Order: sequence, then structure tokens, then C-alpha cells
Amino acid sequence: MLFGILFVAPEFWDAVKMLPRFDIFKWFYLGAVVYVVLRLMPFLQVNSRWLETTSHEFSHALIGLLFLKDIKSLKVSENGSGEVWHSGNGIGKTCISLAPYTFPLFTYVLMIISLLLSAPVTPMYQVLMGFTFAFHVKCFAWQTRLDQTDITSQGMVRSLVFIVLFLMINTAIVLLATRYGFADGVERLAKGVFRNFVMLWVKEF
Repeated sequence: MLFGILFVAPEFWDAVKMLPRFDIFKWFYLGAVVYVVLRLMPFLQVNSRWLETTSHEFSHALIGLLFLKDIKSLKVSENGSGEVWHSGNGIGKTCISLAPYTFPLFTYVLMIISLLLSAPVTPMYQVLMGFTFAFHVKCFAWQTRLDQTDITSQGMVRSLVFIVLFLMINTAIVLLATRYGFADGVERLAKGVFRNFVMLWVKEF
């Protein structure tokens, strides 16, 4: 994962450097602002907290399904707590435990839908990207704590390295997809990471 950070970091930084381009991200920013305004409204805050917990637990469950786990139960309580129980071997345990901290669930749902519909990058698509990604940032800020069981169970160092790596990957994908579309965004990131790997390999060996 440390080598992964080395290969991904230049592409992440290139994606982040696009953010000052208001002509590109103005609709993305509008979506983020709409989310912040709605989240500040008192009558929406209770339901927002429940939705944030639900997305957290669904992220565990979805990544668990990708690793062929048998999801036994998924519970979300009104007080903001939740839990997912699954069975299966230990493969993918770190990915399942730390998925909510790195995986913008609703943003990926939107990107996959756009891919299935072959939808172009429209202003409304960018607004929804900004709205859903702002939701993920809020979830990350609220839920990420060093005493979180998800994090401590995987070891502090491993968890932090994993979170940094996959936050960079997913943030880069979201920003590239906002500008170019999901498929092109993933392709650009993959080519960049491969190029960095080859350049480092040639330099070292």
C-alpha cells in the first residue's frame, strides 16, 4: 500500500490541481453548497445523521458482498449507531472494515448509473456529483476517529495507510469523472498510475 501511495499520489495531485478551475467545477461546487445548506437545516439534521450511518453500514455490506461474504444482518439505530454481521473467511477483512472511510457510496452509485446510461457530463450530473461527494466528506469528518473499532481492529498503521491510499484513488476518480465522465476518468487514472510505476521501475532497475 505504501508503494501504491507513491504511484497514485502524482495523479491525485493532478486531479486536485483542477479544483481552482471554476469554469470546470462550478456545478460540482453548487451541488456541494446545496448539500451543506440542507444539512444545516435543523429539521433535516436527524434524518441526515440516520442516512450517514446507513451509508456507512451499507458500504461495509456492499464491499463484503464483493468479497463473497454472506451478509447476516444490517442494523441502523435511531441514535446513530449501526452494525453489519457477515460470515466467511478472512479475505478482504481490511477492505470491508475500512470501506466507509474511503468509499463514497452514493457518488459511485451515480457514476455507475451514468455509465450504464452512457450519459454525457451534464451540469446536473456535476451538481449531483458535488452533492453526493460533499455527503461523503461530511460522513468522513463525523465518523473517522482513531478510537473507531473499524480502525483499531485492523491496526492503526495499516488502517491509516489504507485510508490515505484509497481516499486518494477515489477522490481522483470522482474529480476526473466530474470533468470527463466515469469511464474516461478511471482510464486516465489507471494510465497515469501505470506510467508512474513504469517510470519508477526503470529509474530504480
